[in-house]
Amino acid sequence: MKILYCASVLFFVALPVSSQSKLTRAEVIDHFCHAHEVTSGPEFERIASIRERLAPILARVPGYEINVAVVDSNIINASTFPLGQRAALICIPTAIVRFMGDGEGEMAFVFAHELGHALDDTCKSNAGRAQIAPPTISGELNRLLGGSGRNPLAEQRACENRADEIGVVIFTAAGYDPFDAAGAFGRLEMLTGDTSTGIVGRLAAMGSDHPMTPDRIRHMRAMLFRQLQR
Repeated sequence: MKILYCASVLFFVALPVSSQSKLTRAEVIDHFCHAHEVTSGPEFERIASIRERLAPILARVPGYEINVAVVDSNIINASTFPLGQRAALICIPTAIVRFMGDGEGEMAFVFAHELGHALDDTCKSNAGRAQIAPPTISGELNRLLGGSGRNPLAEQRACENRADEIGVVIFTAAGYDPFDAAGAFGRLEMLTGDTSTGIVGRLAAMGSDHPMTPDRIRHMRAMLFRQLQR
């Protein structure tokens, strides 16, 4: 889930990123996505359909250069890589499109979540991430011992929550059922086994870049119920 100065998303065109200007699109995608891009097939068509539905919503957010590549990979995940303060590349493996099943809404939320990362300027800098992460005992201890006091794990979790929230706003504005987000969460929980609660769940999720922690699930539940009340 940019080059648009008026809001559309450049999905399947050249990557006009200055820092990568000497590389071809294929080379940039291979480097970041660790897989080759696909430009046809059912997975590509599914993402193209979602893109068309989300495009009018993204058109309200000018000034971003978001590039999206569907890639031939068996990894059930999706990733966003910043290519500048307002530029990003979203990698969507074919495996996660298949894993999310025939219902478009669940994949649409995964895509919208990645767009949340691409649009969240705060989480693109160390200073921004440090501002949004809640203070922790380990962070304060680190500061007392002469460190920066930052807690990268807390920052990551805060940024995942923010991407979830941006994603929910985008895909519900496009008319998707907000509880498709819960469906996507449920599939990933069953895949990863991130179903524990409390400290066990938090510890088990430390090695994951998209963990299904109890805090994240609670945050999503609160957002969904706010949607129901509108």
